[in-house]
Amino acid sequence: MKAPVLPMLLGISLCGISGALLYVYLRKRRDERKPVNGAKAQSREEERASAMVSIEIVVRNDVVPLLVGREGGSLRAIEDKTKTKIAFREKDDSNQTCTIQGSPEAVKDAQKIVKQLASRPSTVVEKIPVPQSACGKIIGRCGEALQEITRKSQAKVSVESGDRGDGSRRIVLITGTQAQVNTAKLLIEEKVQEDAEARRLMEETQAKREPRLNHRGGSSNSSNSSLSPKEVIPPKAEKLRSTNSDGQMEVYVSAISSPGKFWVQMIGPQCAELDHLVTTMTDYYDQKANQELHRIREPYLGQIVAAVFKWDSKWYRAEVVAILPNEFNDGKVVLDIYFLDYGDSAYVETSEVYQLRPDFLTLRFQAIECFLANVKPASIDNSPQWNARAIERFEELTHVAQWKKLLSRVVSYREKNPTEGTVKREGSPVPGVELFDTTEDGGDINVGAELVAEGLATTIDRYSEPELPAASPKQMPQAPPPPSPPRRENNDLNGHSTPPAKSTNRDDTLRFLSAERLQRNNKVANGVSGKT
Repeated sequence: MKAPVLPMLLGISLCGISGALLYVYLRKRRDERKPVNGAKAQSREEERASAMVSIEIVVRNDVVPLLVGREGGSLRAIEDKTKTKIAFREKDDSNQTCTIQGSPEAVKDAQKIVKQLASRPSTVVEKIPVPQSACGKIIGRCGEALQEITRKSQAKVSVESGDRGDGSRRIVLITGTQAQVNTAKLLIEEKVQEDAEARRLMEETQAKREPRLNHRGGSSNSSNSSLSPKEVIPPKAEKLRSTNSDGQMEVYVSAISSPGKFWVQMIGPQCAELDHLVTTMTDYYDQKANQELHRIREPYLGQIVAAVFKWDSKWYRAEVVAILPNEFNDGKVVLDIYFLDYGDSAYVETSEVYQLRPDFLTLRFQAIECFLANVKPASIDNSPQWNARAIERFEELTHVAQWKKLLSRVVSYREKNPTEGTVKREGSPVPGVELFDTTEDGGDINVGAELVAEGLATTIDRYSEPELPAASPKQMPQAPPPPSPPRRENNDLNGHSTPPAKSTNRDDTLRFLSAERLQRNNKVANGVSGKT
């Protein structure tokens, strides 16, 4: 049976034609729809572009680094947070234009952040000159005053290093906002005025001070006294410390034994306090009734007493450093006393010293033992003793007890000789200092270098005694209370010069190295009544 071929071919043809027509229709329809979708996409881009805004803000040049941050970190953080784009361009010498692009809300947020940062006070740096002499007040002890100025003003304050010398100036660097800088300047000006007032009072005090004739320090002798030491609690000794960054201090040389052993007083408000103390003690102990009230029956080693200084008839604080037999009066003793505020000493009878009123102990002891650093005696046999000419020249260069201001700087320390003195008390190493005498033309005379130049001393790097490393201002040594008094004229109760007892102390040999000096001092003593 034959299949119907023709109907089958016709059906297949119709199906193919129908599929082709359907394909053409769908293709045409798709092509017609493409421009419509593209138009919509373009429309959306146009709408998005129309929604973006851009604003410009003028900011100061000093604010731009704050907005940008290190390596642009702050700027990227603002852009990420607000979904904006921020750029800067120069507007003029002092301002830049900040352009912010983004959606209205995003731009508003970014603008707020930028304005907040730009409104912060700018940091300024000012340099103000101050007198060299006022730097000690500005810095304070161990930098305490400078820290106080920084704390109150919230500004960063530092004192630049400068040269030494009267009339010179130092620069104080202040960094902070303008308000902080202004506050710091007011505080610094107060310190400068305080220093000026203190120096005015010091000059008045110095003008009233009279030279101390017997400025030689005294040597303490070994004593076999049967009196046992009693417990005493003296005030703290004054410290040799500097408030300047260069370590310089202003001092008076009050007594000497030799360049290897002398005493200084720190120049400052304590000078006026000491003079007031001496005046008050003199008024008090000149009264016979008060002498009877404070009479000493049995003195003891280390006792702090009131004693009169025969060269000016004034009363001073002193310490009993030795009790010796009186060679001119059997059964009696002679007291070797050390003047705690000056460094010199004297031999007196027990009846010539009196108990010290407790309120006279409030002021620190002012005498500070030192040695001249980096020099030693110029001797062929390398003797540690200084000759009379070197001592006399050192006395002239340092204006001993004439209250001439010298500049000093601690450069080394050495341990105190354990054999020095008879009163054992906790003390500090002896500071080795350089001394400078300032001249009217602003130059400085180095006392040690002058002795070397004149052949009276030789230069050394270190003393033969063990030295300690230089300390920080907080570790500045205390004056050993009392240091062993070195050299002085020994006068008996009748005014004769003679040692009261035999001693092997090396300082005793210094007392009579120069008969000419003793004669000269005796002439001065006989020709002058009181201090001149």
